[in-house]
Amino acid sequence: MSKIIAVARREFVATVRTKAFVLSVVLMPGIIVAAIFGGQWVEKASKTEKRPVRQLAVVDRGGHVYEDFAQRVELYNNERPNQRFAIEETPSAEVDADASTLADRITQGDLYGYLIFSENIIAMDGEGCVMARKDNQLETGRQLERMVNDAVFAVRCREAELDPLKVFELQRPIPIQRMDLTTGKAGASNPILQFMTPFAFMFLLFMGTFGISQGLLTTLIEEKGSRVVEVLLSAVSPVQLLAGKIIGLALVGFLLMGVWGGVGFAAAQRYALSDLVTGYRVGIALLYFVPGFLLIASLLAAIGSACNELKDAQSMVFPLSLITIVPMIFWYFIAEHPSSAFSLALSYIPPITPFVMILRVCADPHTPLWQIISTLGLLWIAVLVAIWAAAKIFRVGVLMYGKPPSLSELLRWVRAS
Repeated sequence: MSKIIAVARREFVATVRTKAFVLSVVLMPGIIVAAIFGGQWVEKASKTEKRPVRQLAVVDRGGHVYEDFAQRVELYNNERPNQRFAIEETPSAEVDADASTLADRITQGDLYGYLIFSENIIAMDGEGCVMARKDNQLETGRQLERMVNDAVFAVRCREAELDPLKVFELQRPIPIQRMDLTTGKAGASNPILQFMTPFAFMFLLFMGTFGISQGLLTTLIEEKGSRVVEVLLSAVSPVQLLAGKIIGLALVGFLLMGVWGGVGFAAAQRYALSDLVTGYRVGIALLYFVPGFLLIASLLAAIGSACNELKDAQSMVFPLSLITIVPMIFWYFIAEHPSSAFSLALSYIPPITPFVMILRVCADPHTPLWQIISTLGLLWIAVLVAIWAAAKIFRVGVLMYGKPPSLSELLRWVRAS
């Protein structure tokens, strides 16, 4: 046991002294803070950004909507004086004579875009509006669509002998205070922060498991290539060396998770977002981090011991990488539907269990306890199997050189050793 501790201490100290570790300690908290508060800053900056006046050509074929649309544009310009629109009414005949006129003016830079209101735009089954712009900025398009719809709605109200201002006043939204069920206190008022919290936890867990475990892979290949591993094996057994390396990097992972999680928790407390970064969610993340890290580290250790060059190891790691990015691909669906059959099925695939479950728990804190216990149990069984297989592969592969083994050869090593 003392030899395992010595190897673990050596691996821990060697890792925390590297520049990469120091950068990760500094950079990841910055990413966490940016994820929590960056959205608000970007949204505020986008509203105050100074932009040139954007010229719009408006063709109102029916002559119904232009004046109301102009009023909406004026209100928008008053709210955002740094991002003004300027509109010009273009006769229908000019467009009918040469349909490419407006497009050419956009290409030449004379116009930002154009809007063509159909003759029957007011009708419920009318043809609507044609819009073209020189860019694809999402927020700008939404604002223009909102102004067009508001203008058409005002015209329809007047035709129905209703006061548009009165109707708009009646439709004014009311403030809604979100409550956190676990604390009984007011929750975060920004829905974007609530929506991004599951992804932030999953990303933190991913970096703490797969990201740190990659260091074990590269270290083994470097030590094997420089023959340092032969010196180490003269003092300790292969199993002791493997166990010490995994434990040492696990301690590095705990340190990083502690720093990253502490920064996130402190930032959430400072800005009254404690309902997003709760002790329950942090505890669940740690519960899944331990077996998740041991599983990934064992698999990478087996691959690292069997390869002599990093490029060979990367080709063998590629299938595992594909599996681990599945939660990244489907995170939106899992966060929106944490109790769906698809989310539940992904929860029982051991390599990605930690990432899927932290998404589900963050999205729904009332995830059934039996699912948490059963997925943790399955994950620990997978860890024991992976460590057992990795120890057998490590014992044979760490002193073998030459062509990397195939999958069938690795299985033969597991059965024979």
